[in-house]
Amino acid sequence: MQNKPQERTYHRKYVGVLTEIKGFKYFVPMSSPKDKDYANGKIKKNNLTTIYLRSKEKLYGTLRFNSMIPVPESELSLYKINDEGDFSYKLLMLAEYSFCKENRDKIEKTAKNLYEKKCNSSEEEFPVGRIVIDFKKVEEACRNYKK
Repeated sequence: MQNKPQERTYHRKYVGVLTEIKGFKYFVPMSSPKDKDYANGKIKKNNLTTIYLRSKEKLYGTLRFNSMIPVPESELSLYKINDEGDFSYKLLMLAEYSFCKENRDKIEKTAKNLYEKKCNSSEEEFPVGRIVIDFKKVEEACRNYKK
């Protein structure tokens, strides 16, 4: 919450979506748009590690599945968009929320597909797996977490 506090007017929020995989609540982080999210001036297409949160040709942000992690229930908190003090950020969050609601099945399917590929494929079979978190290792850390 206080990542780079000297550079921010507001505390940084780690916002994302939750999905359940193998009994764990997985947090899929949202990220702001980056230059790498475009190719030839157009928003890239969704893939197994990234879904682009968009409305027609406007990119609001991304869901980064390669960085999803299991989170103990005790460490989750609901982000209340209506309580957001920064109006422009509130509008952005509403747009991203709307996209996520409309694409819930795609988001859950992408998370589960990436999880299965990472856990059940070799690096030769799934070279993209090199940029994906070791889900089994972080699940063990999640199981052992004590507040």
